[in-house]
Amino acid sequence: MTVHAFVDESQRGRLYLVCVVLVDPGDLPAVRVELRTMLMRGQRRLHFVNESAHRRRGLLAAMSKLPVRARVYTSTKKEPLARRHALAAVLTDSRATDIGRIVIERRETGQDTQERSQIAAAIRAGNAPAALSYQHLPGYNEPLLWVADAVAWSYGAQGRWRSRVSGILEYVRDVDQR
Repeated sequence: MTVHAFVDESQRGRLYLVCVVLVDPGDLPAVRVELRTMLMRGQRRLHFVNESAHRRRGLLAAMSKLPVRARVYTSTKKEPLARRHALAAVLTDSRATDIGRIVIERRETGQDTQERSQIAAAIRAGNAPAALSYQHLPGYNEPLLWVADAVAWSYGAQGRWRSRVSGILEYVRDVDQR
């Protein structure tokens, strides 16, 4: 069965993190509904950097009960290169995981166009599933991007925050060790 992947990133000092959250298609509607119930009045999306520590703990506890799993890709390279390497690793891993769709949080820069080209080239080269569909969406349009943001933020924060996402974390991969 193909799965859907939702991708967001976080920067912690020199550490660049890309998180991929995987969800089975049959679970998507219920997970989206559950995530939308976590919004406070007036909020369009969850963004962990803007949440209080108390609220983050509650959100992570609720998210850890959802049928999702996550992967984190790390790099200490500068952001454009780190992001390209992380996306290449995500695409390579997508073959073994049978990822059918990737949603990446939209960026304000022209980076989305470059990433679409990178994904198309990976598909042509056989480094990603031939039937892979992909798109960039604003964070407020796709609640599963909120989970990717939360896991990336928490993993990057280390300590107790990192341990709070360990239950849904499949693995962490350093993309500098290619």
